Amino acid sequence: MLVITGVLSALMATFVDLKPVVDQNFFFSTNDPGIQQTKEIERRFPSQPEVILAVSSRDISSPRYLGRIQKLTQRVHTIRAVSAVKSLAEGPKSFEDALKSPFWSRLLIAHDRKSSNVIVFMKGRHTEKTIQRLEQIVHELDARDFRIHIAGPPYVVEMLRRSLAHDFRYFSLTAVVLFGLTMAALFRSARLFVGMLCTCTSAVLLTLLLQSMLGHKIGILTVNLGTIVFVIALSHLVYMTFNWQTLADRAHRMGKEAPDLAAAARRMTFPPSFWSMVCASLGFASLLTDLVVCSAQSWHSLARI
Repeated sequence: MLVITGVLSALMATFVDLKPVVDQNFFFSTNDPGIQQTKEIERRFPSQPEVILAVSSRDISSPRYLGRIQKLTQRVHTIRAVSAVKSLAEGPKSFEDALKSPFWSRLLIAHDRKSSNVIVFMKGRHTEKTIQRLEQIVHELDARDFRIHIAGPPYVVEMLRRSLAHDFRYFSLTAVVLFGLTMAALFRSARLFVGMLCTCTSAVLLTLLLQSMLGHKIGILTVNLGTIVFVIALSHLVYMTFNWQTLADRAHRMGKEAPDLAAAARRMTFPPSFWSMVCASLGFASLLTDLVVCSAQSWHSLARI
């Protein structure tokens, strides 16, 4: 089992991308009419992803504020993946010109004139490193009277991706530590502990490999898949180990020799484990159906709006 687990780990490290993916299919299916219309619009009118920096201050017309806006604009321009930046320092001729212009006033200045926007246009669709660099600049320039808030689809997608990556790492680690230590304390056997850990880990690795072979990425429905598979596999191992111990104790009390306790334990465990698997599969199928229905209802609600 140690060799099998090692081989599967090597295969997964070579062929499987464990980086969570968040795209346009995060909430809606590719077959959704709304998504298809959106893709058609993007095909006819291609656009670049954009991020908006809302910068608030007590007086956005002061030379100090406008100087900071210019510095922020220049720093954002240094990011390689940024194609263009529009702000009070780049676009309108001056702050007064931005106020008089219907276009610039609506695009850059808030209604209460307590903040202005810095609009960042990016190249390509992979904006992870660009968002990280943008966050670094915002952290360096953010001040008490110069508050910078980030918004926009690329930023939201990056936050979701980070949340999924966090859950994927910590839920998986918690499952291995918590349930592994429980099994070690329950059976008090290093051999059983290592065997169970290798078997459950192999089940998780095989699941991730199969998912990758089918062309699926780590997403909202699969980020905790490893934890689920680990726990389910462990529960059946617990049943089989308990049955094995029961048969061994029974044979010992009766003074008989059991030729193959492992095979007897497998035969005893298979029927309930099989029907447990069927029930779990039906449960996940119903969950998937609920998600599809909720997605359709959300799209129709948005269409009415």
